[in-house]
Amino acid sequence: MEKTVIINLKHYQASSGSNCEKFLSKFIGMEAPADTRIVFALNPIDFRLARSFPELEFYAQHVFPVDYGPSTGHYSIESLLDLGISGSLLNHSEMRVDGIFIAKTLDKANAMDFPITICAESAAEADKYSSLKPEFIAYEPPELIGGNISVTSAKPEIIKDVIGKCSKFSVPVLVGAGVKNNSDMRKSVEYGAKGVLVASGIVLADDPLLSLTSLIEIL
Repeated sequence: MEKTVIINLKHYQASSGSNCEKFLSKFIGMEAPADTRIVFALNPIDFRLARSFPELEFYAQHVFPVDYGPSTGHYSIESLLDLGISGSLLNHSEMRVDGIFIAKTLDKANAMDFPITICAESAAEADKYSSLKPEFIAYEPPELIGGNISVTSAKPEIIKDVIGKCSKFSVPVLVGAGVKNNSDMRKSVEYGAKGVLVASGIVLADDPLLSLTSLIEIL
């Protein structure tokens, strides 16, 4: 079974703007296990870079349920596909949206075969949104995001609950928040998750490539 690691570049200085190309270059030629998929979630200011790195896979950090037209400050699924971006995160704790927005976006995305990973802050939210059939539910308790305590240590029982609820709709789960090392990855997989959503543990590491390879080596 393929495992997925989504690396959210957020808007860190180390991975944005003029530094983004340098950051992505570190992963060119990386040898990941055959059953491991690596995805980089780009900030909107760096969408243009997706075409410059055809060997890497890119998602957006957010997307809007709009079409081409008078939508100032928005961007569509069509525009992302045109730039070489193949999917998106949605409802991250730093970019929360309401249920109507999520439902409209998933309706369009599923019709266009554009995978969406919905971030959920609780088991109840995971249960609610898994019925929309996203590619993944990413469980991320907001109080642990960017911290040094992994959700795999702090809330293992909720991870198992989230996986159980999502399994009713055959939606796989990613684990996020505080994920930094292969112990976190191993525990996530043992609980039944299909991978992780990670950010600072890779982006802010002294050696991002080494941090990623050590994260996935147990897969």
